[in-house]
Amino acid sequence: MPQLDGKTALITGGSIGIGAATAAELAGQGAHVILTYRNHREEAESIVQKIAEAGGSAQCTQTDVTIPQQIEELANFAQKSRGRVDILFNNAGDLVRRATIEEQSLELYHQVMDLNIMSTWLVTKTVLALMKPGGVVVNMASLAARNGGGPGASLYGASKAAVISLTRAWAVEFADKGIRVFSVAPGFIDTDFHKRHTAPDFGQQVAETCPTRKAGEPSDVARVVAFLATETNGFMTGNTIDINGGVLMT
Repeated sequence: MPQLDGKTALITGGSIGIGAATAAELAGQGAHVILTYRNHREEAESIVQKIAEAGGSAQCTQTDVTIPQQIEELANFAQKSRGRVDILFNNAGDLVRRATIEEQSLELYHQVMDLNIMSTWLVTKTVLALMKPGGVVVNMASLAARNGGGPGASLYGASKAAVISLTRAWAVEFADKGIRVFSVAPGFIDTDFHKRHTAPDFGQQVAETCPTRKAGEPSDVARVVAFLATETNGFMTGNTIDINGGVLMT
């Protein structure tokens, strides 16, 4: 029997990259997946179709996780369609753009913080009422939370460090509810994120210098999220799992 048979998983930013790979992985293990998208409707619908063709179950809904009303609507959607959420993967986020402190504006600050930390906080706060003992929350952190990020990524790194801090606090706070909380901190993963925010040869540089001699794939992160979502590791909570090919070991 699939390890997540009968579970409901909610993935924000689930239409491309790590989110899409995780949707496929969790569905493959028996979970019904609700994935959100903001702009990538066709990609989201394609993931839902591929999951169905593989014998799984999924649905998608448009949500901007920086808008509180849309987060409420997302929770209502999950409640009406499934009645509960067993696994929440707060995956939505972005660097927005690289900028030195001289170039950073208050608008950029709020864009980065709202997308990466405010959304993680508010989605969890709103969806928590739908979670029961045995539930799992996984938050998307980053290697940037550990090392500050590359040039012009200070706001992004700070927002992801805040995600790790929330993870630890929630692990303690939610323990009495029987809900475990984790974060994953990917390094270089070959996704659209890095196509937009890093130099074209950066992935090759990582592959040449990291101990594993390869860049990461979205499936590498998806499998870790699936592991954390199972109940076979019920004594774990509060951990941040680094997925970076050995670039940084904690």
